Amino acid sequence: MASVISLGVHEPVGLQHAVEQEILPPNAPASAYTWDIITTTEDGVEYEDELLATPSCVIWSRGGLFRKSFRFDVDKEPVTQALLAYFPTSADGWRSSRTPSSLSAPQPTKSTSPAEKTTLARALVVFLRSQAHIYFLSGTSHVVHMPFEVESACAAPVGVIIQRKIRADGVTVPLRLPKVPPASFLSSQLPAPRRSHGHSLTEFSTEGLGNPKILPLRLSLTLENMPQTHLEATESNWPRLVCLTDPLLELGLVVTRSETRGTVTAQRGSSGSPFLARSEEILHIETIAIPRVHPASPAQLTVAVTVNRETNMYTVWRLSYLDNDDPFLGTQKKRKPKPSRRRSSMAPGLASGGTTPVHSSTRESFGPLPGKKTRKSVKIDKGAKAEDEKRALEKALSSLVDVEKGNERRQSRRVSSLLARADLSASQDRAAFAEQSMHGGQGGRRAESHGSNRLRLSSGYGGPSFGATFNYNRISNLPENPPVDNLLEELRAGGDFEGFHNMGLDDRDFDGLQHEMLFTKIQSVTMDAANLRYSMSSKPARTQAKVFILCGPPTATDSQGRSLLLISIQDPVDKRLQLLTLHVEPLSDQTPAQGNAKQALCHPDLSITAGEPRRVQSVVDSCKVSDGNEAIMVLSEDSTGGRELSLQSPWGKVTTLALPSLFLSNPGSLEFTGNYLDQAMLGGPPPTVNISGTQIDAICHTNSRGLVHLRDREGRCHRIRIQLQPRCPQVRRILDVCRSVLHASHADKIVAGWWHVMQWLRDTARFSLQHPPANTEWSAAVILLISSFLALGHSSETSLRALGGEVPKPFVRGTWDAMMLREAPNSQCFPSWMLSKAWRHLLDGPYDGCANANADLWLSGGFIASHVALAKRWMASASGLAAFGFEGYLPTALNRSGEPRNMAAWSMLLALHLLVEEEKLDITCPGDASPGPTDLKALLYQLVKWLKWPRYEAVYSLEAPVEPPVAQKLAPFPIVDLPEPSSEYCVLSWIHGHLTSRRGTEYPTLSDLYSNATRDPLGGRLRGSLWTSLTPRTLMFSKLFGSLSSVTNRFDAVVALHECGFSPRVLETLPESILAPLQDLVSICQPDPPPSWSKDLLALVGRPDVSGALRPDKTWHVLGANNIKVPSHKARWDVRMLCQDVDWVDNLVEDAGAADRQAVVQSLFREDRRLVEAHNLLSTTRPRVVRLDPKQEWTEAEYLEKQKELVATVATSTLAIPSGRGLLYFGLRYPILTQKYHVSGFNLACIVKPVNNTVSVDKSMFSEEKINWAFFHLGVAGGLAISPQAKGIDTSWILYNKPGQDLSNRHAGFLLALGLNGHLKSVARWVAFKYLTPKHTMTTIGLLLGLAASHIGTMDALMTRLLSVHVTRMLPRGAADLNLSTATQTSGLMGIGLVFCNSQQRRMSEIMLSEIEHLGSEVEEEGAVRDESYRLAAGFALGLINLGKGGDLRGLRDMQLTEKLLTLATATKRVELVNVLDWSAAGAVVAIALIYLKSEDHIVARKVDVPDSLLQFDYVRPDILLLRTVAKHLILWSGIDPTFDWIINGLPPEYRQRYQLTDVTKLQSRDLPFFSILAGLCFALGLRFAGSANVRVRDLLVHYLDQFSRIVRIAVGNYDGELARNNACMCMDVLALSSAMVMAGTGDIIVLRRLRAFHGRNDPNTSYGSHLAAHLAIGALFLGSGTATFGTNDLAVASLLVAFYPLFPATVQDNRSHLQAFRHFWVLATQPRCIVTKDLITDKPLNVPILIHLKPGSQSAAAASQSAAEPTDPNGTTIRRQTPCLLPPLDDIARVETDARSLGYWDLTLDFAQSPRIKDDFRTNQTVYLRRRPADEDTFPATLRALATRPSSTDTVLVASNKEENDHSECEAPLDWVLDLPSLSGILSQAEREMVLDPFSVASGVSEGKGANTAVDARLALRAGLDGTSGLSRDRLLGLKLLFEWADTRGMFARGDSALDKTEESAAAGAGGKARRGKEKGKKAATTRGKKKVSLEAAQAQKEHKDGDAGKAKGPWWLADNAIDELKGLLWLANHEG
Repeated sequence: MASVISLGVHEPVGLQHAVEQEILPPNAPASAYTWDIITTTEDGVEYEDELLATPSCVIWSRGGLFRKSFRFDVDKEPVTQALLAYFPTSADGWRSSRTPSSLSAPQPTKSTSPAEKTTLARALVVFLRSQAHIYFLSGTSHVVHMPFEVESACAAPVGVIIQRKIRADGVTVPLRLPKVPPASFLSSQLPAPRRSHGHSLTEFSTEGLGNPKILPLRLSLTLENMPQTHLEATESNWPRLVCLTDPLLELGLVVTRSETRGTVTAQRGSSGSPFLARSEEILHIETIAIPRVHPASPAQLTVAVTVNRETNMYTVWRLSYLDNDDPFLGTQKKRKPKPSRRRSSMAPGLASGGTTPVHSSTRESFGPLPGKKTRKSVKIDKGAKAEDEKRALEKALSSLVDVEKGNERRQSRRVSSLLARADLSASQDRAAFAEQSMHGGQGGRRAESHGSNRLRLSSGYGGPSFGATFNYNRISNLPENPPVDNLLEELRAGGDFEGFHNMGLDDRDFDGLQHEMLFTKIQSVTMDAANLRYSMSSKPARTQAKVFILCGPPTATDSQGRSLLLISIQDPVDKRLQLLTLHVEPLSDQTPAQGNAKQALCHPDLSITAGEPRRVQSVVDSCKVSDGNEAIMVLSEDSTGGRELSLQSPWGKVTTLALPSLFLSNPGSLEFTGNYLDQAMLGGPPPTVNISGTQIDAICHTNSRGLVHLRDREGRCHRIRIQLQPRCPQVRRILDVCRSVLHASHADKIVAGWWHVMQWLRDTARFSLQHPPANTEWSAAVILLISSFLALGHSSETSLRALGGEVPKPFVRGTWDAMMLREAPNSQCFPSWMLSKAWRHLLDGPYDGCANANADLWLSGGFIASHVALAKRWMASASGLAAFGFEGYLPTALNRSGEPRNMAAWSMLLALHLLVEEEKLDITCPGDASPGPTDLKALLYQLVKWLKWPRYEAVYSLEAPVEPPVAQKLAPFPIVDLPEPSSEYCVLSWIHGHLTSRRGTEYPTLSDLYSNATRDPLGGRLRGSLWTSLTPRTLMFSKLFGSLSSVTNRFDAVVALHECGFSPRVLETLPESILAPLQDLVSICQPDPPPSWSKDLLALVGRPDVSGALRPDKTWHVLGANNIKVPSHKARWDVRMLCQDVDWVDNLVEDAGAADRQAVVQSLFREDRRLVEAHNLLSTTRPRVVRLDPKQEWTEAEYLEKQKELVATVATSTLAIPSGRGLLYFGLRYPILTQKYHVSGFNLACIVKPVNNTVSVDKSMFSEEKINWAFFHLGVAGGLAISPQAKGIDTSWILYNKPGQDLSNRHAGFLLALGLNGHLKSVARWVAFKYLTPKHTMTTIGLLLGLAASHIGTMDALMTRLLSVHVTRMLPRGAADLNLSTATQTSGLMGIGLVFCNSQQRRMSEIMLSEIEHLGSEVEEEGAVRDESYRLAAGFALGLINLGKGGDLRGLRDMQLTEKLLTLATATKRVELVNVLDWSAAGAVVAIALIYLKSEDHIVARKVDVPDSLLQFDYVRPDILLLRTVAKHLILWSGIDPTFDWIINGLPPEYRQRYQLTDVTKLQSRDLPFFSILAGLCFALGLRFAGSANVRVRDLLVHYLDQFSRIVRIAVGNYDGELARNNACMCMDVLALSSAMVMAGTGDIIVLRRLRAFHGRNDPNTSYGSHLAAHLAIGALFLGSGTATFGTNDLAVASLLVAFYPLFPATVQDNRSHLQAFRHFWVLATQPRCIVTKDLITDKPLNVPILIHLKPGSQSAAAASQSAAEPTDPNGTTIRRQTPCLLPPLDDIARVETDARSLGYWDLTLDFAQSPRIKDDFRTNQTVYLRRRPADEDTFPATLRALATRPSSTDTVLVASNKEENDHSECEAPLDWVLDLPSLSGILSQAEREMVLDPFSVASGVSEGKGANTAVDARLALRAGLDGTSGLSRDRLLGLKLLFEWADTRGMFARGDSALDKTEESAAAGAGGKARRGKEKGKKAATTRGKKKVSLEAAQAQKEHKDGDAGKAKGPWWLADNAIDELKGLLWLANHEG
C-alpha cells in the first residue's frame, strides 16, 4: 500500500433530488433507500453510475451528476431492485453471432465492459413485484410482465438472471431446526433425517412458510417429534431462477449440467431435474479475463455463485450461454431471419390486439422442441381443469392476496389502461395493438406449438402475443364451458380482471421454454452457519453475503503455470471470510466444436480445478481493492473488540492500513467550491475526523481506481483512495521488470516491499533530512533496489540491525548544493540545462568552490549517498528486518541463501539493464526526464561498481555526458561476487550485426533471464504479455531477425516487419539511425505495393490510399488547410450565361448536398455544352420556342388561332418530357431533410417566333384530371433525382412531404420513384395503409409498385398480402369483388412479379399463367379488366419470377409452362376470339423471352421466332413480330453480333436483299412485317450492348435510325401508306431508344444530333408516344447527367424490356397495351460506372489519365481494337481516358490503372479480374482517392517539382516582376520564414523545403491525421547530434556506425545483385576486412537462440535476381546518399576538432 488519501464524505448524488421531490423526507435514514454504485468501461472511458432506489422511485446518476429519475407510483407496486445490465440491440444478430466457444460474454458490471459493443447496449432494469421496466440508456424502454413475484435479480453478461419469490399457500413444508452441536445433550436423541421424494429437508428455513398456521404446541411435543410437524405452503412448478436475455423475447430457463452424464437434461420425464434446486439463490455473477499463453485476447470465464440456505452450501458455477439451434436441422441452410415476435406489454390475461381474455385451458406453450413437428391436436386434461371450471373467478381473486402481509396485491389494469400503459414504452408501436395476426405463419423464434388450435401465450401472461398465431377456423375445438365466462362478465360490468392462477402461471410443462443459460458446477463450500437467522430468512440471500473475485496477476501462478482465481465470500453475520482458489488453464490447443451445447461442454476451452477452501474468522467485512494490482481489504476484529484494516492477497504480503485524517465535507455536493487547499488558505483547515478501525462498520462501493467507501458507526460514508501501484511510469516499469524475472513465490512481493518502503518514508523528520525526497515513489524504488543488493553482503539479522548506526547524516554545504539538489532531485548527475554551451564548462572540470569537498557529493551525487544511507536505515528497521530477515519475503532475504539468492539479484540487475536498452529504442523516452533513463543508468552504475563488473561500468560511464559519482565509501563491506555476463548486451550492436552483416551477436530477453534464474519451464507461460509490454521493441526485432531467414524480396521484408509488430507509430519513435534502414525497405515498396496487402500493411508503407481507394474509412484533413474549397466551374461563366442560368439553376444544383456530384457532372462535359443542351431539351419549367411564319392569306385572328393550335400540339410534346427528365437527373440530389422537397410543374406556354408572342394553352384542355399520367411522370422524375445513397429518407420525411389532405398524382409518382430507389424498404406499414385507404388510383399504383421494387426478390409476406388484395385473381374463393381499376390490378400483378423475382415460386407462376391464358366470356367487352396491358403485366411477372431459369424449371416442369406459352404466342387463333387471344400473345412472348433469357436454347428460340412463310405474317400483328424477334435473340444472347451479316441472317430470306432500307421509297402495308422484324433485331442489339458505349453498335443503329427517319418523312396519300408510316414511326422510336441504350450516359454527340431533331417535331401526326420515346432516349443518353449507364445482367435486361416496351401510348391517358408506370423500371437496370478521381486530402475532383486494360476477346476489346484512335497494347487492348469518365462493362475490364505520377500522385491499380471485392466495392462507390507523393525522390526531379510548385523565396526578382500578374495565384507558404532563420538557413535544399512546407505531404498530417516523421527530420536530428551541442555519446556513435555501413550495402537493392558473397564482401569492407569472403551462395548462419537468419541485403538481392525487374527497387531511398555523406563529413570534422 503506497498511500491512503481521503476524498471526503460521499453521499448519494440523487439524495438531494429525492428530498426536493418529496420522494424521501429530509435526513432520511439509510434504511429508507438502497444505494448502489456500478463502475463500467465503455469505449475506453470509465463511468461511475449510481442508483438510488426507494419503494416508488429509482434515480440514476452518472459521473457525480443527476441524470434521470423514474417514478412507479402508478404501478402501485414497490420497487424490488434496480440494476444495470446489457441487452442485445438485435436479438437475431446477437444469437447468430454466438458460438459455443464464446458463450460467456464479458461481465457488464463491476468494472467490466462488454466485448461486442456493436451488439450490446446498456439498460437500467427496475424490478417491481410482478413486472420489470427496462430503460435503455439510448432512450427506448420496455415493460416486461413477470408470471411470478420477483425476489431479486443479478446482472449477467447478457441480460439478467431473475430469482422468483417462492409462494406458500396450501402445501406442506417440513419445519426443521438447525443442527444440534455434537457436544449437546440432545444430539443423540434426534432421529436421522427422513427425506421425502422430490423435497429436500431444510435445516431451518422460513422461505416457504408464506402464511403459516399456528403450531400445535403441546406439552407432549418434544424435539424428537417436532420435525414431523408440517405446515401448509404452495410449491410452484416454476424454477427458482430464470433469465431474460432480450426484452423483446420470452423468459429463458437456467439449467445445470447433469454430473453423471455430462449433458443437459432436457426431458421432464428424466430422473433428474435440469434446473437448479429451488433453494439455490443467486449471489454474484462476474466475468474474468483469463490470460492465455499466446493469443492476444484473454479467455473469458463467467463465474456465478449461489447459496443454498437449506443445505448451508455455497456453490460456484461456470455460466455459459446455450446455442438453441435445432440439433437435427442445424447443419441445413439457415432460413432468413424473421422478425422476432415482440413481447406483449399488456398485463397478464389480455390477448394482444383484442380486449377479450382467453380461456385458461388454452395452455401456454413456448414453441416446439428442436427437431419436433407441431402436433395436429392436443389432449386436454379434463380432470385437471374440473376444479378450475367451478371456481375460476374465486380462485383468481384469492390468488391476488398477499400471503405475507395480508393485503391485496396490485390489481390488474383494465383493458383501456393497459393499452395506454403499453404506449409508455418507447419501443412499442401503437398500431401493433390493432394488428393481431390472423394468419398461420410464424411470427418469431417461439411460435405456435402443440397444434394450431392452441393460442400462443406469452410466457404465462395469459394472452396471445403480437407474433402469435391463432386458427379461427378451429375455434370449435375449444372446450364448451370455458371458465373465463365469469371473468368476461366482470369485464363487461366494469370490474378489473384479476387473477394469476388461471393465467398459466403454474404450468408444469417447460418443454417449450428455451434453455438460455447453463450453470456448470465447479465446487461447493459449506457455510457452517453458527447463528439462527430468524429475522433475516425473509430477505434475499444477496443482502446477507458479499462475493468478490480476485484474478491473480500473470506472475502469480501455481506450480503448473495455471492462473489463480480467488473467490471470496464474506459473511457479515458470522464475521467470516471464505476463500476458494480456482486453478484455471486455457486449453489453447483444443478448439471447441461448433454446434450444440453438448459438444461445447465435452470440449471446454478452460480447465478449472478447485483448491481446498479456506476460512478466515473474525472478519467483520472485506472487499476487493483494485488499482492496477488487486488485493483484499480486510476489516478484522480481535477478541477484545479492536478492529484493524489491512491489505492481503495470496500472492502478496499483509500490509496494515493506517487511515489519515478523513475530511468531513462532500466534494461531490454543489455546496462544495474549490478544493481542500483553497479552503485551508481562505478559512483555515477543512473539518476532518480521525477514525480508527473500531469506528468502522462496513467496507463497500469499490472500483478499479482504488476507491473504497468506509461506513462509520454514524452512517457516514467516507471515500478513500488506496494506491497500490506507482503513479510514476518509470517506477512502475522498474518494479514490473523485476517481477517478471523472479519466481512466482517472490515476484509480487517486490511490490509489497515497495509499499512498505513508502510507508517507512512518510515521516521524513525521523531521518533528519534537510530536504525531503522530491519523488517519494522513485526514492522508495531506489531504496528497495539498493537494499536488495546490500543484503547480499549480510548473513545474519544482527548485521542488518547494525546498519542503523553506521550511516552518517548527508549534508548540504551551501546554497549551490541546495540549488543543485533541487534542480537534479533524483539520481541524475546534473540538471539538463548544464548541457548547453553556456554551462558546459562546469561539466568539463571540477567546481572551484568544491575543490576540497568530498568527490562523492559533487553536484547531485548526494542523492545516491543519501539513499544508500536510507536503504541501510530501512534494512535495520522492523519493516526491513521483516523483508530481509530469516522470515523475509523479498528474493534476497536471509532465508534464501546460496545460488537462488544470488541468481535473483543477478536476474534483477540484468533485467534492469535490458529495460535501459529497451528505452534506447524509443525516442519518446527523454533522457532528461525525472525520473527517467538517466536516473536508472546512474543507479545501475552504482550497482555494477559495487559488483565489480568492469565492462558494464565502462558502458554506463560512456553513455553519460559526465561520469556519475559513486558512493563507494558507503559500502565498506564486501558484496557477494556475482559473475559478470560474458557480453555487455548492447541492443544497438545487436541490431547493427543483424542488419548490416551476418555477424549477429547474442542478446537475451526477459524470458531468457526468467528461465535461467528459476529453471521453471511452466511458471513463465502466462508472462508473455507482461514481457511484451516491458520490452516490446526488443521482442519485435528479435522476431524480425528470426523471420529474415524466409525473406526472399523487398515485399517479404515489409511483410515481415508488419508481422513482427512494426507500425507507423513504432517506426516514427525509433532512433533515426535504426529508422533509416527500415524506412529504406518501406520506401522502395511504396511506389507499387501489392494490391493484395491488408490495410495495415499499406498503412505501414504509407499507402492507405490503395486500401481506401474505393472505401475510405475516414475523412482526411490537412492540418491548417480547412479552407480548401472544391472549385466551381461557374466561376468561369460570362454574364450572359449567368443570366440565363438564373431561370433553371435549381435544375443543376438543387441543394447543397449535391454540389460534389455537380462538380463531377460539369467535369464530365467540360469541353462543350451538350449537357446544357440536354437540360434545355428536357426542361418543363421554361417556355418552349417555336416558329410559325405568317402567311399572307391569314388574317390576324387566323394567325392567332394557328398559333394556339401549334402551341396545343407542342404541349403534347412537353407533357412527354418528364419521363426523360427522370433519366437525366437520376441520383443527383441529396435533399435537405428539414426542407420541403420541391417537384416542379409544367409550363405549357410557348414563345412564337418571329413575333415573340407568348401564347398559352387552354387550361381546360390540359387539366390535371385529363393528363394525370403526365403529372404522375413529373412526380417520378422529381423522386428519381434523389440519390439511392441519400440518408434520412424515412417514414417521417415522406409524410412531411405529403401534400396536405388530398392525394395528388405528382405525389403518387414521387412514391414510385422512392420505391425504385429503395427508400420505401423501411417505411412503416401504417403509412402504406394510410395511403391506400382513400383508394386514390394513381397513389395506389405508385405505392404498390414502389413497395414491390424496394422489396424485390424478398418474397416478403406482408408485401404479398398487400399486393394480393389488389388483384381479384389473388382473392380467396367466395370473396366479394373489389372495385379496383384495371391499372391497379395490373400494378398488383407486376408487384408480385417483383417481390417474387427469381424465386421460381410455383403458386405465383400458376396464377400468372392462368391470367395470361384466361378466356373468360366468349367476347371481352371494351374496358375489361384482363386487357392487353393486364396480360402483358402477367407475362412480365411470370418472366421475373422465373427469370433466366428456362434451363432448370425445377418444380414447374409438370405445369407445361413452355408449351402453353408457346401456344399462346404462336398458335393459330379462333377467328371469333382473335382479338382476345392477341391480348395474350404479347404477354406470352415476353414471358418466354425472360424465362429463357440467355439460355441459348435453340429449340425454344426457333419456336418463338417469326413464321417462316410470308403468308403467315398477315395473321400476326407487326408488334408481335417485333417481340418474337426480340425474344428469339434474347434467348440466343451470345449470338448477337453488331454486323450487317447478323442482320441479314436474322431477316426472312425474302427481305434480306433490302436489309439496308435504302431502296424504300414508298410506304406500303406489306412492309409492316419487314419493318417490325428489322426493328426487333435492332432492339435486341440495344439490349445486348446496353451501356457498353460500343461504337460499332452505335454506327449500325444510327444507320437504321437515319433510314427510318427518312421513311417516316415519305409522303403518303392513302390509308395503306398511313399504316406503314405509323409502323415505321414505331420502329424509329425503337431505334432511337436502342441507340440511346447503347450509348447510355455518354452524351454521344452523333446520337444527340438525331434525338435533338426528334424533340423539335411539332406536327400533329406525331403521337404522344413518339414524343415519349424521344425524350426517354435523350434522358438515357445523358443518364444521371453522365454518371450512370445501363447494365446487361438478367434483371437489367428484363427491366429495360419492361421500360422500353416497343408499343407506346397514343395519348397521355393511354394504357391499353402497356401501363405507363412501367416506363420507369429502367432504374433497376442502372449501373453507376463513372469513375471519379479525387485528392485524398482536399476531396477535390481530379482530371487524371487512366489506362483501362480490357480482357482479350471481350466485346469492348473488339470495339476498341477497331478504333484507330485508341492506343494498343501487345498484351491486350488498352484504352486511355481521362477521369471522370464512364468505364466499359466491368466484366470486360481486366484492370484500371491511373497514370498520375506526372501530376504528383501515387498511381493506383484496380484489378477487377483478380479481386472480386474491388469490383463489388466499385459498384458501391465509384470514387478513387489518390494520394500525393512526397517530394523525396531523386534530387534533380524533386527540385524541379518544388520549383514548379511555387517560386523560391530567394527569387525576389522573378516574383516582383510577376507580382501583378500572379497576385492571386501564387503566394508564399505561411511558414517560409521559419526555414530562413539563421539556425536553418542554408541547411535544407529546395526539395526538402518543399517536403516540409507542402500542406499535402506526409509531414503535414496526412498519416492518420497526425504528424509523421520524414527524412528531413531524421537528417536534422542526426546533424544536431554532431554539432557539439549535446556531445557525442556511445549510443550516437553506434547508431552512426550502423547507418554508414547500411548505406554502403543497400545499393544491392537498386542493382538487383544476387551474389551473397558480394554482400558479405561489402559488409567485410565496411567492417575493416574482418568478415569472411567467398561464402557459398545462399548459406545461412544460425543465431545464438537456435533460429536461422540471413543478411537482409543478401536475401533480398538473391530474390531480386530471380525475379528480374519485378524485384528491383523502384522507389528512392528514404535517407539520400548525399545526406549520409554530409553526416560522415560532420563526424570527421567533429573528430578532428575534438
